[in-house]
Amino acid sequence: MGSSSLLRVVAIVVALCAIAPAAASPPEWPTKPVRIVVGFGPGGTADVLARIVANELSVAFKQQFIVENKPGNSGAIGSAFVMRAEPDGYTLLIGGAGPQLTGPAVNPNIGYATMRDFTHIAMIAGDSFMLAASPQLGVKNFADLVALARKAPVSCGNPGAGSMGHLVELMINQVAGIKLQPVPYRGAAENMTDLLGNHVSLALQPAISVGEYVEAGKAVGLAVTSRERNPVYRDIPTFTELGYPALHGVAWFWLAGPKSMPPEIVTRLNREMRRIVASPRVKAQFAKTALSTMDVDVPGLDKFLADEVAVWGKLAKDVGLRIE
Repeated sequence: MGSSSLLRVVAIVVALCAIAPAAASPPEWPTKPVRIVVGFGPGGTADVLARIVANELSVAFKQQFIVENKPGNSGAIGSAFVMRAEPDGYTLLIGGAGPQLTGPAVNPNIGYATMRDFTHIAMIAGDSFMLAASPQLGVKNFADLVALARKAPVSCGNPGAGSMGHLVELMINQVAGIKLQPVPYRGAAENMTDLLGNHVSLALQPAISVGEYVEAGKAVGLAVTSRERNPVYRDIPTFTELGYPALHGVAWFWLAGPKSMPPEIVTRLNREMRRIVASPRVKAQFAKTALSTMDVDVPGLDKFLADEVAVWGKLAKDVGLRIE
């Protein structure tokens, strides 16, 4: 090739490079503190998980992740706040079963749609429920309860009207063909006090809140609502083991953000969160509170949550439960 031809080729290549769009570089993130919004007050499970996650992410990304509590309306106020935030990765949310799964199912005017209005990033942990009976009820297992509750209603405490525990209770009625009479409580401690005093016959509350009474012989553990046995209370069977595979419900918590977050940020957060949750240190912290974990990528999380939204939405519609 002559020198003039070579020069022409070089000129063409230079021109093409000049007009070709530059490859989009991933956003520099985080360059300032990131806030993690919790829709509940300090001290609850969502808050505790948020602080564990914030500490771990601060180390991983060498930037501050700060927990900000915005309680109210069963977590919906915090969710609505994040929904309206800029999707730049600097405002995240601890998503939860109440505000994202059962809340929209029982309240069509909640103001947001879980799968439409949020970016779902990474699973954190799940809190299963345990069904326990007062010893004075005279049942030793779930089969005994079924025989009893098919004859007459049996009172059963739950975490509050419209909560996942309330819906699980109604699911038990529907699937097992029994009559549990829902009694809402503001907290598990109040429910267990009434159970010990025989003012209510059953409690359906987070496993960690009920299990200590079962271990002490003050309550009779009948079943847990997770698909696998609880990591702490392994002697208590699942409903699946008892012949009710459709009967399950876990109050999952996950990291979310406003819709349309940059995919690169979402992928990085998902990767780090999965590493964090799998670490021995964090697994040990979760085990102390009887929490389960799930390792899932972003598409898998979206599918799982979409399925959960459908399950609880259908159940609320089937039983006619509506709370505003």
